[in-house]
This record gives sequence, C-alpha cells and structure tokens, in this order.
Amino acid sequence: MSFVILSLLFLLTGFLTGIFAGMLGIGGGVIFVPVLYLLLPFTPIDKSQVSYIVIGTSLFSAAITSISSAANHFLRNNVEKKKALYLALGSITSSIISTFLVIKVDPFVLQLIFAAVFIVIAAKMLAEGSGEKTGKQSTQLLKNYYGILFGFVVGIFAAFTGLGGGVLFVPVLTYLLGVEFKKAIGTSSLVISLTGVAAAVAYAFHKPAGIIAPLQFGYVYLIAGLPLALGAAAGAYFGVKIVLGSQAKSIKKVFSALLIIAVIKILFSF
Repeated sequence: MSFVILSLLFLLTGFLTGIFAGMLGIGGGVIFVPVLYLLLPFTPIDKSQVSYIVIGTSLFSAAITSISSAANHFLRNNVEKKKALYLALGSITSSIISTFLVIKVDPFVLQLIFAAVFIVIAAKMLAEGSGEKTGKQSTQLLKNYYGILFGFVVGIFAAFTGLGGGVLFVPVLTYLLGVEFKKAIGTSSLVISLTGVAAAVAYAFHKPAGIIAPLQFGYVYLIAGLPLALGAAAGAYFGVKIVLGSQAKSIKKVFSALLIIAVIKILFSF
C-alpha cells in the first residue's frame, strides 16, 4: 500500500473519529486502535513492536483530538473546570507510571474488568426511561476530590489499552460527580487532552528494542499519528456543534453503542 493511500486513510479515519470525539467526549482511541492494528503492518515499523506502537500512537492522536475538542467545548462554556482538574491530577500521574509497566504486564484481567464495567454502564444508559429529563443536573454522590482516585484508575486503563479514557470519564462525571451529561462530555475532553499528552510523551521517551522507523519516536509513530490527529482535530469542531444542538438522551444512546464496541474490541484482542 502506497504512502499516499495510507496517509489519506489515516486522515479520513481521523476526521470521522474527530466528529465522534467532539460529540461524546472521547479521545478516539476506540477507533484509532483497531485502525492502527489494521494499517501499521503496511508501514516500515518493527512488526514485533506493533502492539506498543499502536498504544503510543493512539494516545498521541487522541491527545491532539481532545485538545481540539476541549478547546471548542471550553469556548462554549461546556466544561466543569474544577472537576476536570481533580480527574486530571490522578490520570496524568497513573498514565505516566503505567507506561513503564505496560510492556511488562499482561493486562488480561484489567481489560476483562473494564469490559464488564462498560457493559453495566451501557445497560444503564439504554435502560433510562423516555420520561427522564436527561438534560438536568445529576445528583452528586461523591466529593470532587474523589475524582483524583477515579482519574488514577482511568489513567492506568488508558496507558494499557491506548484508549483515551472518555468511555469512563463521562459516566464518572455524570453518575458520581453530578455533572449534566452534555457538560460531562466537554469536561471529559479536557481531562483526556491532559492525560493523553502526558502518556504520549512518556511512550515517546521509551527506547524500543527493535528497529526504529523514520519519524518514530519511542512507541509513537508520527507517519500514522499526525494525519489521524489532524483529521480528528478538524472533525472535532463539527462534533461539538452536533452535541450542543442535540438531546442528551439521543447522545446517551450513541455513547452506549460506543461502549458496546469498546467491549467487543477488548474481548477480541485476547
């Protein structure tokens, strides 16, 4: 497959992913990861290192995507800044630490746990009654500082899977920290951007054991990561516009479908 065709495929994938990222407060890793697994073997990277390069490159692209998405949400006052800060404190710390463990630890049990969590959250969102006022403020069950703990756990998940963590940040913000669903999406985008940057930098500073391809920094491969990120940054603008003009209930259904896709991806990765 030629360099031009690969670049166009990465760019198009990024754009479509960016729309969903802006809509759902995710970094885009749910789509980036399987696409990278599919297309990276056609590039000159060391095939024995592909799993780690997928994770590092996905986190890099997700970080850029979320920066664009978060900026758009921020300008529209759709972010809970204080709650984002608490979550980011935990997730940045754990995502950096976890990058040093991910190449040594089998994440099998961790991924099974998160697959179960996704199923429960998706079922809850799908089961919510049609009469529910999904746009209202949720009841805050936990104090804001608990966000550090949840952020720490999600940061581990992000580093082990290459997913940005929005699939968990949004439910935590909505059901535990009392954030209205649309604002949870904007807040999640901000947290993911900070977490993704920290994790991507950590992966970039690792020294792979195998051959290093041109424009590969550690486990971040820019030939794939940059077109994914640029396309997604453009798509995120449209995604934010869509979410702010849509009903929260409809967005929850889309988010539930995304969680189910994430479960399928996790289970088939074993």
